Amino acid sequence: MLMTLSVVNIFAQTVDEVFDAHYKAAGGKELWDQVKTYTVKQSYVSNAPSDFEMEVKASIPEMSMLKTKSIMKRNFVYAVNPTDAFFRIPMGSRDKAIVYDTKDLSDKEKMNMKREITDMFAPFYNYQEKGYIATYVGLEVVGAQRLHHIELSGKDIKYDLYFDNITHLLTKQVEKLSTGEEITKEYTAYTTAANGIIYPSFGTYYSSIDKRNVKLTSAIVFNPIFDVVTFKR
Repeated sequence: MLMTLSVVNIFAQTVDEVFDAHYKAAGGKELWDQVKTYTVKQSYVSNAPSDFEMEVKASIPEMSMLKTKSIMKRNFVYAVNPTDAFFRIPMGSRDKAIVYDTKDLSDKEKMNMKREITDMFAPFYNYQEKGYIATYVGLEVVGAQRLHHIELSGKDIKYDLYFDNITHLLTKQVEKLSTGEEITKEYTAYTTAANGIIYPSFGTYYSSIDKRNVKLTSAIVFNPIFDVVTFKR
């Protein structure tokens, strides 16, 4: 117990010191500040029929997002922009031409997607501007790792973030939603994007609802150019 306490006292830091160390390790904050748009391609694999791939396109200045979730070769589309929020569901059998049924997203779903636009790859980035409160919980020992634990609280969501004390990279993220669902992402590999930002590219995903360990693979392109109708109904 005394050893644990002494470790915490020696290495205790402010949340901004931990975040700044991460920005530096992940390419430098000046690169993050230049991000206006991004595309994320992800695979969720657990060798189950529910495995899926997802592509996300987002524009931060326009507060717009298009999310396409592909399950068993069928695409489910969700989109939000400043004036509209909708989703498209494929109808009919797979052996016929696909017809989509388009409906409005609920206010709750719209709010969640707008949050995802700025939280998708880094919920802690500009956290104060987003109205989040960040609290340094402490330095926790997990196996051979010492992890800075930070709690990030906002409206209808709370994040528990764990940063490696040596690499300064994010190794674990727990999302606690207002619905009661908890989503845990653990990152084991990082990749450098074309613009120099280093981001988590491989790890695991676990939902308290699905209760299944899923392999998560991600590829991010920063600042792609989108067509003017990308986020339109």
